[in-house]
Amino acid sequence: MRRAGSQLFFIAILALGGCAEVRWQKADGDDPALSRDLTDCRKLGMERTVRMGGTIPRSEISPVFGPMGPPPAEARMQETQVVTGCMREKGYVLVPVSTPAGK
Repeated sequence: MRRAGSQLFFIAILALGGCAEVRWQKADGDDPALSRDLTDCRKLGMERTVRMGGTIPRSEISPVFGPMGPPPAEARMQETQVVTGCMREKGYVLVPVSTPAGK
């Protein structure tokens, strides 16, 4: 059930992304801390994706079975889910970026 909830969350983020720009925000956070935390979470996401068999881009092709590991889109989605979970554990939330009036 938890997996279904995280998938729905991810779909909601994608839908939101099509309508509005979003940004990670933390009540007591500043831009340098956000940059460090996001870099750390992205590194973690890449490491876990590679450990799960995904390589971005795929580097191994079997002559019998073709490309090995998940398709690139699936690997990217797995990486994004790890980054999202990591950022939430650090206390961040995604919020819409306000745009100046007239845009």
